[in-house]
Amino acid sequence: MSRRNVLVVAPFVPAPPDFGGALRVFHLLKQLARTDDVSLVVPATHAEREQLDVLGEFCDVTFVPAAWTPRQPATTRKRLAQAASVAGGAAYLARSVRMPTMQAVIDRLFLTRQFDLVQFEFSQMASFRLPRPTPTVIDIHNAEFAFLQRVAATSPSSLKRAFNTLEYRKVRRLERRLWSQATLCVTTSDIDAALVSALVTTPVHVVPNGVDASAFRRLDPPPERPTIVFTGTLRHAPNADGIRWYLRHVHPRVLAQAPDARLAIVGADPPPDIRAAASPNIQVAGYVEDIRPWLHDARAAIVPLHAGGGTRLKILEAFAAGVPVVSTNIGAEGLEVIDGSDILLADEPEAFAAAVVRVLRDTACSQRLATRAEALVQERYDWSHVATALRAAHARALEQFAHARNDERGMHA
Repeated sequence: MSRRNVLVVAPFVPAPPDFGGALRVFHLLKQLARTDDVSLVVPATHAEREQLDVLGEFCDVTFVPAAWTPRQPATTRKRLAQAASVAGGAAYLARSVRMPTMQAVIDRLFLTRQFDLVQFEFSQMASFRLPRPTPTVIDIHNAEFAFLQRVAATSPSSLKRAFNTLEYRKVRRLERRLWSQATLCVTTSDIDAALVSALVTTPVHVVPNGVDASAFRRLDPPPERPTIVFTGTLRHAPNADGIRWYLRHVHPRVLAQAPDARLAIVGADPPPDIRAAASPNIQVAGYVEDIRPWLHDARAAIVPLHAGGGTRLKILEAFAAGVPVVSTNIGAEGLEVIDGSDILLADEPEAFAAAVVRVLRDTACSQRLATRAEALVQERYDWSHVATALRAAHARALEQFAHARNDERGMHA
């Protein structure tokens, strides 16, 4: 098979791969570069540009100078953009990627290179136009409209509920338009694939999230101390809200049955109220360069999420590390897991606490869950397997595009 020239357009520098979106983009780029010639266009702040050398080892990188990217917290900027959205016009999601310099860079690249396919990372990046007809794939990551709809339904305040309802409607229109214009859409799960197919006729291909299974494997036996770990970027609202729910409603129930239990909260940008939860038995670690030692030091990993979309890479990382996972049903959504076999699922505080205590105290149960989960990621979710699905999606997009062009020529013959 001949090498393809693939252009990837992303909203942030995917290195270091230290949160969900960056992990997916980084590893799929690296895997894709084994068979194709890959070019990447990204906005980058001055501080982020040092990471471009890492990416340059396997793809050609062009950066667009930026004062801010979604990798960084920017509360004031975000609030102003949200206010502008409320005042009328485009959704916040669309405003967040308005970069004329990015469009200019894409135009310039097309003057000197012939791309066989363009892949947009996240739906909003497909707002950029291409100078000539080219097959396009949108790696959706999350169906954002569905996430906003779920957030609106569960927002505690009427103001937030009204804003998220407004954004949901705007984003649904935006995503529907962008997805309908693409040659093919990629989702991380069958659930998201069904959401997309309900809105557009564009072909949809599932390319699940993955993990570097060998890199996460735990070589030593589980620690004696009953440590529970939560991992996830805490500037992401579903992560922050999830750990708040666990701290308020679940952890006291766990301590009542396992007083020696320790909780480690690991993730960048914890809000002040979560930092304030730190105690002798609750560690708020914040950002760490490598989460593997934290997973390897844990007896249980928790995913207490009640909102979000796509699939959780944190679950796959815990699986690969041999750490049993307790999750809500929403937290494990989109993964092909079986409750009681690969994972323990619970949505109510009492049941969630009982599942955590079971993992901490029942060694046979923990070993069974860990063994089955490790096998699952090696068989299905290693990045090498995921990349095969992405290459199949690209082949399907190229075929779809060729058929459409032939049909156009036939109509004008």
